[in-house]
Amino acid sequence: MTQETTQNSSEMNLRYASFQHRLGAIALDAVLMFFTLGIGWLIWSFIVWGEGQTPAKKILKLRTINFTNGRPATWGHMGIREVLVPMSVSIASSLTGGVAWIAWVVVEIVFYFTKNQRTFRDYWVKTAVVNES
Repeated sequence: MTQETTQNSSEMNLRYASFQHRLGAIALDAVLMFFTLGIGWLIWSFIVWGEGQTPAKKILKLRTINFTNGRPATWGHMGIREVLVPMSVSIASSLTGGVAWIAWVVVEIVFYFTKNQRTFRDYWVKTAVVNES
């Protein structure tokens, strides 16, 4: 059995996170950010990003994986996914009077309901979110 076959078969055994789980993780991350004044959440994030998680994903037993090899996303993947992509959307949104943010949310939701339950951000960064519970 080749390594490629092993990777493909392991991808088929993944249980992708549901829309509700992902939405719950976003809400829980926001609550954790609020109650830790952002600082505690940021420190915790820097620790768990190396495992392909955010603080909320850690609590909810979700993990971001590298879609090409099925391994947990690296710290760099998570940094791009959790900081650079939202920052670019925020900058575009400020330049377009909020239109870019609305478009981003719609595109994220629409993409989620396509193959493998991956959002546009997942396709962009080559990741997927899986449920490990």
